Amino acid sequence: MNLGLIQLFRRTTTTKNFIPEIDGFRFLAIGTVILFHFHFLLAKSVGDELVIPSESGSILEIGWWLVRMDLGVKVFFGISGFILSIPFLKQYLWGGKPIVLKSYLVRRLTRLEPPFIVAITGFLLVHWLVLGEPIGPLMPHFFATLVYLHTVIYNSYSTILPVTWSLETEVQFYLVIPLLASLILGRGPRWIALISGVALFLASIAFRGFLLRQGVYGMMASLPAFLSHFLVGIGFAYLYLSRLQWLKAKGLGWDFLGVIGFVGMFWFYKPQADFMGQIAFNASIFLFFIAGFKGNVLNYLLTRPWVYLTGGMCYTLYLLHLPLFGLLVGFSDRLIVGHSYFFTFLVQFGLAMLVLLGIGGLFFLFVEKPCMEKDWHIRLSKKIGAILSK
Repeated sequence: MNLGLIQLFRRTTTTKNFIPEIDGFRFLAIGTVILFHFHFLLAKSVGDELVIPSESGSILEIGWWLVRMDLGVKVFFGISGFILSIPFLKQYLWGGKPIVLKSYLVRRLTRLEPPFIVAITGFLLVHWLVLGEPIGPLMPHFFATLVYLHTVIYNSYSTILPVTWSLETEVQFYLVIPLLASLILGRGPRWIALISGVALFLASIAFRGFLLRQGVYGMMASLPAFLSHFLVGIGFAYLYLSRLQWLKAKGLGWDFLGVIGFVGMFWFYKPQADFMGQIAFNASIFLFFIAGFKGNVLNYLLTRPWVYLTGGMCYTLYLLHLPLFGLLVGFSDRLIVGHSYFFTFLVQFGLAMLVLLGIGGLFFLFVEKPCMEKDWHIRLSKKIGAILSK
């Protein structure tokens, strides 16, 4: 792949310590979510009678896999746990540089908010100007989405951008992890931290199972219900920091274990209210993370430039994919005639991905990537001040 294109589209990291495997995991996460949502929208468009078997049936059926691909969101939570916990683990367990809370929060705000605001404002305008929905009833949903409270307030997906429920959960984690790290890591020996982490892990799984059985959606899409997945990432971050040389030692046996972890994620994902199944699901994510570093073939695949570059754009693709797909599946009626659902899925998905990657690539380069630069907002304010002072 052209080196110039790699540098152009590669994520900018605050520490300049780029880990291609992590963006490879992001590729898996965003890829499964995209497939899940496209299948959902296309199946709804063409009619249930044409849809390939999905909810039940055999693991050998494509639909069995498609209906479980929303598990990518939980993989995202694990990745966030890994990324966000590393500075805190270094501080409390290895005597690293103390985290300045104000700088930490400002960095989260300046890194994530501009793309988010641009996206939901754009989709608000689409609802109003393109779809013809009245602006008045949309505004409360817009502001609730803007402050990451739509699920809590309305007990439902955002009408502006439904996928923002997971971003609400992510923001809760960003706010809680400094306190969580201080209470668990800064209050005693490591064995206490381990016991506390395991207790929180089990409690989170039990809590989410309870909410699923009760059907309380607003609370279900919250950090306590998904904390187990973030803790998987935190556990892997500890392994990464303490056993990095071991992780770098590769072998084909780990590729086999990686396949087991990958299949295990799908196998144990449903039913999501099953306590032991969710323990196994999280263990499968953890195993896959390890194998992604230690497996010869798996590590090679995850570290290909086109894989980690696409994974690096996951935030942009996550923000844009569902509304774009919603507009594009309208072509289904013309493509479905005389063809199977699977054929229609392949053709439409290929076209949809070309559109998503084209628009997403531009959004990434001009909106998201500039926000990856540390202190970009300070430099911008200085430039604006210099212009105004002339």
